[in-house]
Amino acid sequence: MNLLMERSEQRADDGLPRVYAMNTFFIPKLLSAGHAGLKRWTRKVDIFTYDIIPVPVHVGRVHWCMAIIDLRNQVIRYYDSMGTPNNAVLNALEQYLRDESLDKRKQPFDTSGFVKENMRECPRQMNGSDCGVFSCMFAEHEARNRDIGFTQAHMPYFRQKMVYEISQGRLIT
Repeated sequence: MNLLMERSEQRADDGLPRVYAMNTFFIPKLLSAGHAGLKRWTRKVDIFTYDIIPVPVHVGRVHWCMAIIDLRNQVIRYYDSMGTPNNAVLNALEQYLRDESLDKRKQPFDTSGFVKENMRECPRQMNGSDCGVFSCMFAEHEARNRDIGFTQAHMPYFRQKMVYEISQGRLIT
């Protein structure tokens, strides 16, 4: 996720969305303590100046999903490569936006025009081990304004690409 943020900063002139990614502890803290439990996490960041905010979601300590807050298009998407919806996360993220605005900007943030989507037609994994790669690729494609059209067959390539990118400390595309 950090590499997505770095690329969005380095290639801002290329028309890529501005990306700010939450860490893997964000959703558990949000669901357990609400905005009050993590409001300091963004004390130096105005999330509303970004286009998209990827939010990794660890479900049941065994499965990774990805939520995307798309501030440009006023939509919050939830991608699960196993196809399970998660309205609790969508609702919590919507409430987070309202609370964050009141806390940091001292003004209400109107989410009445936002659409919350469980992405039921997203690519599906065919095994029990690729959820993390799928989740990263959902964020990667959103961060490049690309259609999400990959399949299970692409996972070996994506795994190798991710290993290379992490070892190099930069994304190659």
